[in-house]
Amino acid sequence: MRRFASVTYDSELAPDERAAASQELASAGAAPTSWICAAGRTYANVAFGSGARFAQERPSGVRCDEPPLVVLRVTPLEARRVAALHRALAGPGRPAGIVDVRADGPALVVELEATRTPLALVVATIDAELGTAPFRTIEPLLPLDDATLVAFVAAQLGEPELDRSRLVETHLEPLLDARR
Repeated sequence: MRRFASVTYDSELAPDERAAASQELASAGAAPTSWICAAGRTYANVAFGSGARFAQERPSGVRCDEPPLVVLRVTPLEARRVAALHRALAGPGRPAGIVDVRADGPALVVELEATRTPLALVVATIDAELGTAPFRTIEPLLPLDDATLVAFVAAQLGEPELDRSRLVETHLEPLLDARR
């Protein structure tokens, strides 16, 4: 059974550093599935099997989160709203699952543990804080896992019965893997 995690490096890795990091992850039985640099950090999603050493031997100096973090870039249309949004998402009353919030030019990069705080609550917090200037862009920097995506859609549609089993991709992935 494949498992997924995210890894966070506290610097923006150059291509040769990313290649070395990929080799280190591979030696522990993990394969990066996506990479992105933002706000002075490098993020990657990794896949690994249940028997992989990665589950026990995580790379040193790297934060590993299982399940993967949701990493979002939030860009308000009005740049003057960034400071207030930062206070709402990083201050003492922030949603519990927010791990970190970092400035990224005219945007914020938000790291979220979606198992602690639903993505829909964070989006609602963003929209409430922007209030009179509600226009914003929210971009997932790493792909969302099925559970997070379905929970978000269910909340937006008001369909609490919607779950992962209703995703077509959930049923197609085993068939596609069997053909390889």
